[in-house]
Amino acid sequence: MLPAVRDSNTLHHALDLGYRQLLVERGSLLAMVGPLAGAARQGVAIFVNLDAVEGLAADSAALAFLATDLGFSGVLSVKPHLLRDASRFRLRTIQLIHALDSTGLETGLNSIGKPAPYAIAIAPAVAIPEVMPLIREGTNVPVWGTGFITSSEQAAAVLAAGADVVSSARPEVWSAFQATSIRD
Repeated sequence: MLPAVRDSNTLHHALDLGYRQLLVERGSLLAMVGPLAGAARQGVAIFVNLDAVEGLAADSAALAFLATDLGFSGVLSVKPHLLRDASRFRLRTIQLIHALDSTGLETGLNSIGKPAPYAIAIAPAVAIPEVMPLIREGTNVPVWGTGFITSSEQAAAVLAAGADVVSSARPEVWSAFQATSIRD
């Protein structure tokens, strides 16, 4: 489970649950920068959605700031050119692909750049059970599922379909998924 945080409250909740990797999905980076940098210094892998987080320009200076000043682990974006630039700063790159229909999925898979991203993120995650065979025809990079995960059962189904990581913005899913994982 990869908690998708949007504000300081959800950030602290995910850290209190013991999660060691987080996705800053939306919200203001400025409002969370102190706790995020502190978590990164303690070894928590922080990934930032460059397309949706406020307070970042889509340029090399922002990428350098995330990598060197804040010590973040990676970035997520639909823009292959931005991901190529991010890889120069040794940030793990996750290419976001919107699988809202077959055209969106195919276009996204065809846009995977060189070097290949660290992973691809498929949104919405609930589509992964249906589209994983097509994804595997085109690439073998790890698959992250993001978006519309509203229960631990959905998260488990996405993982069972072959995703390597599943993300949710719902704290109740983080807790429920964590409890389910411990019992298994």
